[in-house]
Amino acid sequence: MSKKTVLHKFIPVLFIFLFILYSCEKERNDTNPEPEYLVESELLYEYTTTEILNLLSSNAEFPQEIIQIAENLVQNGISAYRVVYETVDINNDPILASGAVVVPTGSSPYPAISFQHGTLGSDEEAPSYFSANTYLPAMVYASAGFIIILPDYLGYGVSNHIAHPYEHGKSLATASRDMLRAFREFDLIDDGFQAGEKLFLTGYSEGGYATMALLKLIEEEHSSEFNVTAATAGAGAYNKTAFAKHIMESNTRLTYINSFLWVLDTYNNIYGFNRPYNHFFNEPYAGTIEAGGVFANTQRNPSILFTDEFRNGILQGTDSQYLNALADNDNYDWKPVTPLRLYHGTDDDYVFYFNSVTAYDAMKERGSSSVSFNSIQGGNHNTSLFDYFTGSLLFFSAF
Repeated sequence: MSKKTVLHKFIPVLFIFLFILYSCEKERNDTNPEPEYLVESELLYEYTTTEILNLLSSNAEFPQEIIQIAENLVQNGISAYRVVYETVDINNDPILASGAVVVPTGSSPYPAISFQHGTLGSDEEAPSYFSANTYLPAMVYASAGFIIILPDYLGYGVSNHIAHPYEHGKSLATASRDMLRAFREFDLIDDGFQAGEKLFLTGYSEGGYATMALLKLIEEEHSSEFNVTAATAGAGAYNKTAFAKHIMESNTRLTYINSFLWVLDTYNNIYGFNRPYNHFFNEPYAGTIEAGGVFANTQRNPSILFTDEFRNGILQGTDSQYLNALADNDNYDWKPVTPLRLYHGTDDDYVFYFNSVTAYDAMKERGSSSVSFNSIQGGNHNTSLFDYFTGSLLFFSAF
C-alpha cells in the first residue's frame, strides 16, 4: 500500500477533533488592505452538502465507521480556491507559489488549520490542483466549520518549473509562511468567509518537518505577526545530521533509501556543491542514479551504495561542506513556546524514531514547558498515522 493511500485512509480520523475544536469566535473589524502577497485567487469548485455526502458514500478507501462520522460532520457546502502568491525561492529571490484554501459557505468566523502535506509522488498531487478524491478529507473539515490552508511548497503547482527543494527547511518554512500571509489578504478581500482568531499548524512526515520549520520561523521572526494557537508534528526528519550518520553507519538494506538520496541531491544543488554522482555512489550505482534519478531501482545497502570517501567524511567529521548543510537544516534543537506535541512510531524505518526523541530532549533541555511527546509503541511510518491523528484530537481539543 502506498504512503498516499495509507494517509488518505487515516486522515478522516481528524474529523473527530475538528468537530471538537469548532467554536464561535468574535467578529473582526479589519479593513481591506492592498494585497502585498496575494497575486490571484480562483474558485475551483463548489460542493453542496449533498454532493459531499455522495462523494463520501462512493469512496471505497474509507471504512464504514469513518464514513458515518464524516457524514455527521457535513454541515455546510464548501468552496475550494486556488491561490497564487508572492514568496521567495532558495536564493531569497521573488517567485510565485501556490496552494489551496477550502472554506465553508456559511457566514460565521472560522478557525483555520494550516496543513503542511507530506511527500508527494507527482506534481498532480499538489493541493492547488485540488482533486476531490485526493482532498475529500479537507472538504469535510471545511464543511464541519474550519478553513483549511494547504500550501503546495516550491516546485509544485505554479512553481513546478523548478525542482522541489525536498526537506529544505528554510524554503518549506517561507513558502508556508507566505501562504498564510496570502490567505490573510484573501480572507479580507473575499466577502464570502471570515477567519477567526485560532490558527493551528499540523503535518506528518515531510509535513511534520515543514510544520516544525514554520513554527520555528514564526516564533523567532514573526511572533508579532502570527499567533499560533497550537501545533502538532508527526514523524518528521528534524535531526538531519543524526539521520545522515545513521544511514552511513548502516550495513543493511534500507527500504526507503531513495528518499534520503533525494535529500542528498537537493542539498548538493542548493548549496552549490555540484559534486558528481560518482563522488557519492560506487559504480554501477552512480551511473544508474545519474540516468534514472534518485528514485532509480538501485542498491539499498548504504555500505555498498556509498563510496568510502563520502561515508567516512560524514562519520569522521571531515566533510565540512555537507555536515554544514545538514546542520543548516537541523530543526530540533530550539525552545518552542507554542503548545507543540510530537508524534512518532518506535518502529518507523522511513523517518527514524530518534528524530523526535532528540527533538523532545533538546527542547526540554532548553527549558521548553510547551512541548510534549507521544511515543507510539510498535508503530511504523504508516501505522502511526492513526495515533498521530487521534492524539491530535485529544491535544487540540484543549484549545
